Amino acid sequence: MNIKQLETFYWIDRLGSFSAAADKVFATQSTVSMRIHELEESLGVKLFDRTQRTAKLTSKGKELVPYVRQLIELTSEMQEILMPKAALSGLIRVGVIEVVALTWLPDFIKHLRAKFPLVRLELAVGLANELNQKMANGDLDLIFSMGRAPSSAYVMESLGSVTFDWVMAPQLKNKNKKLTLEIFKEQPLIILNKNSFHFSFIQEWMRENKIHPNSIIECNSMSAIAILVKAGVGISLIPMSCYPNELEDGSLAVIKLSKESQPVEAYAMYIGDSPNPLAQAVADVGAEVSKIFNNQKKSENRNSLLRKIA
Repeated sequence: MNIKQLETFYWIDRLGSFSAAADKVFATQSTVSMRIHELEESLGVKLFDRTQRTAKLTSKGKELVPYVRQLIELTSEMQEILMPKAALSGLIRVGVIEVVALTWLPDFIKHLRAKFPLVRLELAVGLANELNQKMANGDLDLIFSMGRAPSSAYVMESLGSVTFDWVMAPQLKNKNKKLTLEIFKEQPLIILNKNSFHFSFIQEWMRENKIHPNSIIECNSMSAIAILVKAGVGISLIPMSCYPNELEDGSLAVIKLSKESQPVEAYAMYIGDSPNPLAQAVADVGAEVSKIFNNQKKSENRNSLLRKIA
């Protein structure tokens, strides 16, 4: 019996199949099968019922699960405590929402490479609900997203807040000197689709303010939304930290309403019982970089306000 065999057993149970576990531990399916066979031989029991299409545990396999989970977690904890931080290695699969991709993601990658040069990074950019599902399926180790975690099993680390502003094309704003909530009946509302935090956030805001737009356009890209708004297709709620140049040159005009939206907290999230010692370390890097970015934005906004006053 060895740690590789036990880790393979852990991931088969966690992910539900030999093939998914093979991808997770970077081994072929034949290697995974061999490890489980050797583990069964050393213990003298059958751990999986191979007559089933899925990897179904036998009664003895179920008895083994809590012991293996504890062992894997202790091994990860030992590595995290005793290994020099720079010596951390392996693959970390990180999912990020588009707001992160459009702002501090490049700085995050630079900081990660400088701090953990042996870590290999695999990125996925997507909508919040899509990323949550991928992590639940074991396809991602860590996500940078918005809103609360879908489960109490998740560990959450704050990445700071994101401010959203209602925006429209300047030519539309010039035609509507006095902007009220009636603007939502006059112009199409452009939002991310149901897989996004953006969708549920706007839906809740509209319910609170009793707003019923006549027309809604859904898409799956914040960048596409900004392009459509700039072209005068409709209005939307977007994070202006993603589009500082558009705000500066006036190609996007902020709509000041009496009922403005509140800042939204962003989080680094990972599943707490995952035996990946990299997840917390990489989440910490994300929190560090996002803090630097947010402080820079506050300083830039303050300087911009002072220039306007002068």
